Amino acid sequence: MLGFIKSQFFATLPKPTTDCTGKTIIVTGSNTGLGKEAARHFVQLGASTVILAVRSTEKGEAAKKDIESTTGKRNVVQVWSLDMSSYKSVQDFAARVEKELSRLDIALLNAGIATGKYVLAEQDESTITVNVVSTFLLSLLLLPKLKETAAKFNIRPNLTITSSEVHFWSTFREKSAPEGKLFEKMSEDNPETMQNRYELSKLLEVFAIRAMADIKSASQIPVTINTVNPGLCHS
Repeated sequence: MLGFIKSQFFATLPKPTTDCTGKTIIVTGSNTGLGKEAARHFVQLGASTVILAVRSTEKGEAAKKDIESTTGKRNVVQVWSLDMSSYKSVQDFAARVEKELSRLDIALLNAGIATGKYVLAEQDESTITVNVVSTFLLSLLLLPKLKETAAKFNIRPNLTITSSEVHFWSTFREKSAPEGKLFEKMSEDNPETMQNRYELSKLLEVFAIRAMADIKSASQIPVTINTVNPGLCHS
């Protein structure tokens, strides 16, 4: 807790300064909060294309207008539809990336939910579906384009998932589920475990990223794959 307080109130993050000239960047969950501010920074850093991947294109267009007004840059931000509660939407988005983009330098998968309410999506509890399954489905579907970009332009693209240090707070009671029944256990309508569901989803993100790194080390794959902890923020 002391470390959390120190990092929240006594540390200031430096603004990014890396030149993004010519780069194509995707930011999911970018019509508000962290995603919107990340997209704004990428535009300020000179990116040629910044795609706001959002569930509500109307809100995405409003975010685009705001980013353009504050940066003074036009014809950079695009709004693409992406509903992380639908696997079909994730697959359609990835297919569009493959078809329409000549390169993909950064994929910042920031979209997530923390409702605390029990809702099913794609037969799993929605927090798990959106924050974990769809996030890594999209990650794996975007990897070919990221690897293609690495080879074509001799660079090292980034695949980054917005996680959180609250994964430390997960009780993960569902881990006692019988072999092969973990997702079934996590999809039960249990008010007690739902209170800790967001924290669990962030823990599973860390596990999945570590598993990807174990399968392919940094020297074996031309894409940097990682998570970031933004800390508590207004979002």
